[in-house]
Amino acid sequence: MTLTPEEISANFDKFRSLCEKLGDRSQSALDMVDKLGEQLAVCPASSRKDYHNCMVGGLVDHSLRVLSNAMKLVKTFGWDVPKDSLIISCLFHDIGKVGLANDDGTVTDYYVPQESDWHREKLGELYKHNKEMQYMSTQQRSVHMCQAFGLKLKTEEYLSILLNDGFVLDENKPYCLKTPPLTFVVMTADYISTMQEKVGGVWTP
Repeated sequence: MTLTPEEISANFDKFRSLCEKLGDRSQSALDMVDKLGEQLAVCPASSRKDYHNCMVGGLVDHSLRVLSNAMKLVKTFGWDVPKDSLIISCLFHDIGKVGLANDDGTVTDYYVPQESDWHREKLGELYKHNKEMQYMSTQQRSVHMCQAFGLKLKTEEYLSILLNDGFVLDENKPYCLKTPPLTFVVMTADYISTMQEKVGGVWTP
């Protein structure tokens, strides 16, 4: 699967427009999105073809799908989840995949093109992780990115971003069944979206 330049542009515009619905936090979110600009617009969601949305524009496409699925979950089960928290947690749950926010205001790319033909052809690895940057998990970089641009996260949003890889990870197990509904919604929507991207599935943004 690939996205056309028009689809990439439309996805970015929709992503940005959603940031206008965050009340007094809209400006901080817009500042971050506008500063990231093309880095965010073209960022893939993963590094290998056998993972999900490994393509130009894959991250924004994935994040919009997560939000769409999260809204369906909330509606289906009648959970009381603030819309602004849902938008922030879903759109920015993987924003750290764009890169690392530096103290000078620049952002170092996390994914860089894989130059090895062997890795590209044998492993389907189109991108590699930038080893020149300070190591952090994607979730830590995501929270750090929000902090760097002055986007204040509520407690449940912080947990939803930090724990979105699920409770199967050893470091996340202590949080199981001890987090707000938002955390479970984002985590589940992320899993559903990833499976849709890997095996196919209809979604409506």
